[in-house]
Order: sequence, then C-alpha cells, then structure tokens
Amino acid sequence: RRSIRPYRVPDAAVQLARKRSDSRQDSDNPDMLWRIRAMSARLFLPSTARVPWDELKFDEEGDHMLSRLAPLVAFINGRSGGGQGVEVLREMRLLLHPVQVVDLLEEDPSAALRWWSKTGQRYRVLVCGGDGTVGWVLSFLDQLCLDYVPPVAILPLGTGNDLARVMGWGGGFPGGSVAPKLRKVGDAHAAILDRWTVAFRDMLPAGRPAALPAVAGRERKSVVMCNYFGIGVDAAVALDFHEMRERSPHLFVSRMVNKLWYLRSGTLNLFRKVCSDLASKVTLECDGVAVKIPPNVEGIVVLNINSFGGGSDLWGSAEDDYGTSADEDDSEGSSSGVYAKAGSPSYSVRRTMTRIRTLSRLRPSMQDKLVEVVGVHGSLQLGAAQVGLYSAIRLAQASRIKITNRVAIPVQVDGEPWLFPRNGEVEIAWHNQAFMLASSAPGSHAVATNVVDWALQHGIIQLDQRNKMMMEIARRAQYSNSRSAANLGSLG
Repeated sequence: RRSIRPYRVPDAAVQLARKRSDSRQDSDNPDMLWRIRAMSARLFLPSTARVPWDELKFDEEGDHMLSRLAPLVAFINGRSGGGQGVEVLREMRLLLHPVQVVDLLEEDPSAALRWWSKTGQRYRVLVCGGDGTVGWVLSFLDQLCLDYVPPVAILPLGTGNDLARVMGWGGGFPGGSVAPKLRKVGDAHAAILDRWTVAFRDMLPAGRPAALPAVAGRERKSVVMCNYFGIGVDAAVALDFHEMRERSPHLFVSRMVNKLWYLRSGTLNLFRKVCSDLASKVTLECDGVAVKIPPNVEGIVVLNINSFGGGSDLWGSAEDDYGTSADEDDSEGSSSGVYAKAGSPSYSVRRTMTRIRTLSRLRPSMQDKLVEVVGVHGSLQLGAAQVGLYSAIRLAQASRIKITNRVAIPVQVDGEPWLFPRNGEVEIAWHNQAFMLASSAPGSHAVATNVVDWALQHGIIQLDQRNKMMMEIARRAQYSNSRSAANLGSLG
C-alpha cells in the first residue's frame, strides 16, 4: 500500500457534493461511507453504498498533498482472462480509492472520465482487459472530446494482447499482486498510437463516373481499428474460433485453453481451404495504386502495429531494416530526395510506388499515419509465424487502403470477425492518434513524461503545449527503441 501511495487518492480528498437522504445511520458521513464501501469491496459483495458520480466532488482546497499526486484510474473488465479480471478487480478495490476503480461490467467509462476531467488532476488511465477493452475505452476518450486527454496504460488480461505487447506491458498478466504493475504505470513514458477508420460499403456499379454524387445508403458498417485488419484465411480462423466461443462459452476458461481452441480452428481451416485463390476474389488498392496479389496468397492483413494474433511479426524482423523509420521522413520527403514533395499532384502515387520498391528498408511505426499491408499463405504459415519461422509477403505501405470483394468472405478488425457479404468495398483511412503509455526500463523518456504532467498540473504550460511535448517524447522514444533494436540485430 505504501509503494503505490503517489498513485492513490487520499480518502479525505473526495467528498459528497450534497447530503443524501438515506435511512441508513451515518450514510451522509463521507468517512463512514467510504468505510462501508471498502468493507463491501473486501468481501466482494455488491456495494449497497455506491454513490453516483455527480454526487461526488474533489476537494482541491484540502491539504492532501495533491500537488505530489499522480493518480491513476483503473477500468477493469471482469470477464477477461478466464477469471483473472475478477481477482484484479478485488485487489484494485483494496489498494485504490473507490473513485479510482471502475467495473466495466457495471458501467461504461463515460461517467468516470467526465468526473475526473473536472477534478483538474493530471491522471493516467489503466485498462485491465484485452485489446478489445482497450479499444473500447479509447473510443470513449475520442467521443467525449475532453480538454485533458489522459494517457492510457494496459494490464493485459485478454488472449492475444497484441497492443499490450508492442507497448511493453507483456503478452499477459501472470497473476500475483498488481502493485508492481501500478508502479510501472508511474514510470512509463508517452507513446502515440495511430487509429484508423475501417468503412464497409456496397460496391459502386462498374463504370460509374466518380464525379457523380455519392450514393446514399452504401455504408454497411464503420469501425475504428487500433491493431490490424484481416480479410481471408486469418479472419476465417478467427470467425470459427468466435462462433465456437459463442456456442460454448464454458469451454473457454483460461488464456492457454483459448489458444488451444484457436489452434483447433487453424487446423480445420488448413483442410477446408475456404480462402484459396484470393486474387480472383478480391482486389487491393493502396493510395490509389492497384497492387497485385501474389498467387497462393490466402489472406491480406493490414497492420498498424508489429504484433499480430498473439505476438506474430508478420512484417518481419528488423535485421534488414537499415533505413530510418517511416515517421522520420513522413511529410517532408527523405533527405535523399526519393519522395515527391507533399502537395504535388503525383505525391500519393509516387510515394506509394517508392515504398513498394523499398519495403525491405522501412521499419514499421505505429505513429507515422501509415499502415503496412502483407499477404499470408495459409493457417499453417500463420502458426509458423507464432514461433518466428515465417514472415508474410510485404505488399505495400500506405495511408489509404481500398479492398473490394466479389464473394462473401470472412473479415476481422482487431480480432472481431464476421462474414462480409459479396460485392462489398472496404476502405481504411487514418482517423486520429491516441495518447498511450509504454512500459520500458526507467530512463529519460519516463522522466520527461512525468515532468510534462507536473508542468501542466502547476500551470507552467498549456494543454496544447503539453500535447505537442508528449508527441515529441513519443517520437523520440520510438526512434531510440528502433535504433536499439537495429543495433542488437547487427550484433546478432
């Protein structure tokens, strides 16, 4: 408890905004109220003394050492991790103030985020769950349009946890006390994550002039992607796994068991070959340039991060990436003059074709407003990628992707699969960027992140200055990590 004191809100710092009418004795006494809530949390019973967010206020005038406080707010999915979420929720309620623990099975994140945005505290968010839970919380942060947008850390409780892996939080929570994880959140540094809109539409009739007005009602579905999009064999495996879990949820009791069932789905797809000859079923366009799909490819994956399906690096390792990362020369063109200047008529096409020719020299980045497009051969190769024995075919790196399908085919976005009807069109375009927290060895980037939060808390800098500084910290941290990986690769 002492080790996480800098991240815990003191009991006296939160008070009732007004007295409540309640027959229970001492129910209008804040101290007594928190004792009741703490007791119910320890016994893990439903909290009968729960207070609505709008009836609470943050006491900024009291002497609670708030100037030294770096509070974190935990959003916990109790269904994640085959029961791990329940244990994490139980311990969080013991370690943190009740206003710092939000059970996502009881409420969505919006009310808590609005309340915390009014406190003036420069808090951090910890999402305890899988990648789907993280994306859900990020969507609320996007929709609420808060003045201060808190950075988000991850306690991985899902099956794949790809986003948690690339952020340095690991592939899963091994169990035990969460207190060390809370301290790591305080030592984490800023990171930036691109988010992408994936729009599913009906295909326009062939030969229809593009200058004509848009056709109403074309869009079937639109979602936001954080990790990856897949069409073909990878989505077929994910869809079989998803349908089985919906039919028999009692069979999915832990992360390891889930992976075994996923292996079963991949083995079945190996014999079914439902996505063979993909080139005759779909077309691929990157930044307006048609990209040929190689023969024998059974799936196309669009990557925003360099981790897929539980840790696979489909783009390939960094041993052959001798160039700089793409975000270092994104808008101005490279120093060698390879890229056309932004704004010129042929900028998009020339930039795409250049990247197609030099894909082996580019290091992927999750903050360069670009995605990587790869082709995969089958479920057997996807399994080999799990142990580093297979890298997919690099097809393109671009800022806008368009895929059309002539037949009904499985698709997935961040692990959520469904069957996409025939004669459809998928368009992927940059949406925005999210502030994240990356775990790493304590260093200057973590210190810089803490200093920026401190400066904002004390009114030394403004919000827009804070956002620009956090983005620069994230850029330099990723560049430093990329250089370190390149050096390790050359030594190996």
